[in-house]
Amino acid sequence: MSYAVESKKRKFHRVLESLSKPTTPENAPKQTPVAPATAQDRISANLSIKKVRLTSAERANPAVQSSLNKISRPGHRITSANSNKRPTFVPWDRERFLERLETFRRVDRWTSKPAPINEVKWAKHGWICTDAMRVTCVSECGGAVVVKLPDEIDELDGFDIEKVEERNQVRARLVEEYSKMLSASHSDGCPWKNKTCDATIQHLPLTNCEIALSGLHNRYTNVSKMGDKLPTNDIIETPEGVDLDLVISGLPQEWFTSESPAIENGESEITSGDTQPSTESAQPVQPRSQPVNRAALALALFGWDAASDGAAGLVGCSACFRRLGLWMYKPKDNGDVTVYTSLNVADEHMDYCPWIDKSAQSGTGRASQKAAELRAGWQLVAEAVKVKNRRRLRAMASTDTLNTDASRLQEPEQEEENPDAKKKADREWWAKIRRVRQVLTTKSPKRKSALPDVPH
Repeated sequence: MSYAVESKKRKFHRVLESLSKPTTPENAPKQTPVAPATAQDRISANLSIKKVRLTSAERANPAVQSSLNKISRPGHRITSANSNKRPTFVPWDRERFLERLETFRRVDRWTSKPAPINEVKWAKHGWICTDAMRVTCVSECGGAVVVKLPDEIDELDGFDIEKVEERNQVRARLVEEYSKMLSASHSDGCPWKNKTCDATIQHLPLTNCEIALSGLHNRYTNVSKMGDKLPTNDIIETPEGVDLDLVISGLPQEWFTSESPAIENGESEITSGDTQPSTESAQPVQPRSQPVNRAALALALFGWDAASDGAAGLVGCSACFRRLGLWMYKPKDNGDVTVYTSLNVADEHMDYCPWIDKSAQSGTGRASQKAAELRAGWQLVAEAVKVKNRRRLRAMASTDTLNTDASRLQEPEQEEENPDAKKKADREWWAKIRRVRQVLTTKSPKRKSALPDVPH
């Protein structure tokens, strides 16, 4: 150990003793032999010296103590606690956008508004519905807006044409002002003030055929389980041009089959004296075809699924959060007619829902793009069914071709197994060789003898 280290250690011990009691001749520290210090001891000593120096500086200068109190150990703890909270400014996150949009679902808090200020616009700009017609910034910037519009009136309600025009002008002016508040009502430091969600935020992930068909199968299975709670087929209505029969013909048959047990309705074949069932009577589980539930398929094709909370007879859409009580389309137990005589699976969606809105599903929003080139969500699913069916037919055709070729290749092998045919083929082969040999022998030039003829 160097002399400098020993000196620092002795000074350190003297400083510690001077803090605990005054130094007098009686209690002066006795010098004891110092043991060699390890690397850990040197690190601890340096840290302790720094602490002592800091303590002395605090006592000497009260301003230092006040400054240190302002530098924030408690603040660091608050920061670490807040770091566990999810970020609120995530305009690229579709799941978070849907969370904000779902806050507008309650009819006692929000009613439909014109397209420039509907719930999608507010959710894209970082707003959530917190009270009746009241939106608040999700980032807690302090921004809040109460959105109220005068009711629409018509001449049929008994108002004259001037009254109707005046009300419509006031309503249009308010819509214009509220559209400006989408960004302006955020505070100056709020990131939502200058940035909003992209137009593709509503886009449904249906471009992949496998994903589209998997979602359709899950929705069909969930809705089919409702059984008698579903409305009848004659009540279900689809848009013009939708051919359910064509869709059904393109779906895999496995969707409409179920495994039927060998023993049904709880009946047992075990006799009273037997302890185990007979192996001869045991039959394997066989798939059984079921009729296609057209009502469930129509609902599933247009994005409807069983309610996530498990409510009986309730279906909902996960894109626009519209919910339907199917009991309103079923006759009552007392024989009364249904509340509604028809259920249009497309019109029950909100106007901005990507399952029926081509612009929302395309995500481009370009006015120059032709409407004929756009596809709504249900159209993409129907096209995925056609594409998957074509691929399946091609795979089956390829398999049949390979099986045919394999059978043709196996035919000569079967002929070779016949001994008579094999002998006949061998004789023909040797006959060809002999004919070729004769041809080559007759046409080959005669060899000249190298030795002269010897006279006799």
